Amino acid sequence: MKNIIKISAVLGLLALTSCDFFLQKPDTTGTVDRDAVFGTKKNAEAALMSCYSNALIHGLPGGLGYTHGTLGAISGEINRGASWHGTYVITEQGLNVNGAGSDATDRSNGSSAGSENYAKNWSVIRQCFIVKENIDKVADMTQEEKDVIKAEVTALIAYRYMGMFYRFGGVPKVTKSFLATDDLTAGRETLENTLQYIIDLCDEAYPGLPAKWDNANTGRMTQGAVLAIKARALMFAARPLFNSATPYLDNGELNNLICFGNVDKERWKAAIDANEDVLEWASANGVALINTGGTPNTKAFEDYATATSTPANKEIILAYKNNSSSQDYSTYVFLYNNCSAYWTWNRFDSGESGLLSNHIKLYYKNDGTEMSWPSLGDAAPRQGSDWLENVAAIEPRALADIKFAGHDAMNNPGDTKWTSLGWGRNGYDGKIGMGDAFPNSVGGSDKGQLSGERTKFYYKAGSRTWFEFPLFRLAETYLNLAEAYNEYGNPEKALENLNKVHNRAGLPSIAEKDQAKLRKIIQREKAIEFFSENHRYFDVKHWKHEDIAKGICGGSMRGFTFNIKAGATWPYDKSKIDTYWEAEYYQSFWSPSMFLEPFPQTEVNKGTITQNPGY
Repeated sequence: MKNIIKISAVLGLLALTSCDFFLQKPDTTGTVDRDAVFGTKKNAEAALMSCYSNALIHGLPGGLGYTHGTLGAISGEINRGASWHGTYVITEQGLNVNGAGSDATDRSNGSSAGSENYAKNWSVIRQCFIVKENIDKVADMTQEEKDVIKAEVTALIAYRYMGMFYRFGGVPKVTKSFLATDDLTAGRETLENTLQYIIDLCDEAYPGLPAKWDNANTGRMTQGAVLAIKARALMFAARPLFNSATPYLDNGELNNLICFGNVDKERWKAAIDANEDVLEWASANGVALINTGGTPNTKAFEDYATATSTPANKEIILAYKNNSSSQDYSTYVFLYNNCSAYWTWNRFDSGESGLLSNHIKLYYKNDGTEMSWPSLGDAAPRQGSDWLENVAAIEPRALADIKFAGHDAMNNPGDTKWTSLGWGRNGYDGKIGMGDAFPNSVGGSDKGQLSGERTKFYYKAGSRTWFEFPLFRLAETYLNLAEAYNEYGNPEKALENLNKVHNRAGLPSIAEKDQAKLRKIIQREKAIEFFSENHRYFDVKHWKHEDIAKGICGGSMRGFTFNIKAGATWPYDKSKIDTYWEAEYYQSFWSPSMFLEPFPQTEVNKGTITQNPGY
C-alpha cells in the first residue's frame, strides 16, 4: 500500500463525506454515484485507500484542529511556532472551544476546538462505514477480499474511536453511515461504553485480518495493529485520569463521561494482557525490537535510528505511509516540517520549531548517568567547550533525534544537505559579540533554532523529505508493559520490559524497584523514546503529571542560547562558541480543563453534546 496519499482516484467518495459535520444532515446532492465507486475492484480499492489516508492522519497536520505544527509544540518538546500558528495560540490562551486555527476560516467552520478537528472524526468514520456497507456490490472481487476490506475499515473505525477516547472521554456511538432520513441526534456515551465499543470493534475486525501482509501491502491493518489499538485504549483506561473515583473537574451527573467512578487495579491487568497479546503476535510474525549490538547495545544509534526512520522496518506495527515529495500544503509532511530547515524551500523562519531545553534535559548521558546542563538562574554562563563536551557525551537517541547547534546532523553523515550549511539553514540562538547579554538574552534579533532542530525520522534519508510516521512501534508495547506491571505491583516484570528499550538505547540496565521512583523513570523513558511521535501530550495528561504545568504543557519554556566569538560564521563554526546558558522563551498557558479536549462550541450549541468541564 505504498503511497497512500497519492492514490487520489477516490471517484468522488470524499465529496460525499469530507464536509459533513456529525449530527448535521448528510450531503445527498447526488455528487457521488456509489454504484460507480463500488462497480469495480479498482475503484473500491481506491475508496479503501482514501479511508486509510483520512483515518490514520489523526494527530498529524491535516488531522489536527490547527493547520501548522505538531503536538510536540504544546507539550514541551519544541518551540511553539510562529505567532500565526495554532500551537502559538494554544500556548498563549489554552485550548479553546472555537479552535486555534491559523486563520478565521479554521476557527469559524465548526470543525475545530482545542487541538482537535472534531468533525473530521465523523466524516472519516462515515466514509469507512460507506465502504463496509457497499463493498459486497463489487462484482470483480472475491468474497474473501471483500471480507478483509470490511475488517480493515472496522479496524480504522476502532483507531479513530481510540483517539477520541483519550482526547475527549465518552463520545457518541455510531454504528453505520447516516442517511438524510436518519435521526442524527446522538448524545455522548459513557466512558465505559466508549471503551467497550473500541474493544468490540477490535474483536470484530481481528479474525478477518491477515496476521501480516506481503511487502507490497505494508501499511494495511493487521491482526497485530488491531491488538495494538486495543492495548493502547486499555492503557489510557488504566491511567489515573480515567481510572478514578472522582474526575479532574466535577461534571455533576455526567461524571461518567470523563471518569469510571472508581479506582480498579484490575484495569492494569487488562492492559497487561492486551500488550502481552501484541508481543505474542509479534513473536510469531517477525516483528521485533531492533537490537543488533547486545546488552547494552553497542549499535544503539543505528538501531534506534532505523526503528524510527526506515520505512517498513521490523519494529513497525503500523505506520502512516505518505511518500509524497510535494512541497506544498497538500501533504502533512510539509506542515509537520514547514518551520524546519531540512525543508528545501526555506520559506519560513527556521527558528520556530527548534528544540526546547525542557526536552533536551530528559536525555541520559551515554553511560546512563545524568547530564549536567545550565539552568535558568545560574550565576554565570557556561563555556562553549562545555556545550561541545555535552553533545559528545549525550546518549545515542538524542544524536539521532536532534541536529545540535554548531553540529552537522549525525544521522546523515557526509551528506552536505544535512550539514550546518545544508538546505539554507540560517542560524540558532546566538549572536556575535553579545558581550554582557547573559542572563536574559535569548539570541538577540534572531530566534534561530534554539538548541537544535529535529532530525528524527530521517536517518540515511539523503534528499528524501517525506517520512512514514510510526503509529505503533513495538517499543511502545514493551514500555506499556513496564508501566502496567509497575502499577500492578510486579517491579521485576516492569524492569524486564523497561530494560529491553533502555538497553537497546545503549544504556545500562535500570534496577530501581520502588514503585513511585520507577514510575518516573518509565515516564521519562517514554518521553525520550517517543519524542515527536505524539505520545508526550497525552501521556502526561492522563497521568496528571506533577510537572504538567511546570514546563511540559504549561509553564516556563526554555532553550539554550549562545554568545559567539567575533569573526565566527554561526552556526557553522562550533569552535567559535564563547559561552552558553539557559534562557526562558515564554510562559505557556495551562488550566486543569485542558486534561481533555473541548468539543467545538458549534456542536454543543446543537443541544446533544455535553461540553467537557471547564470550557
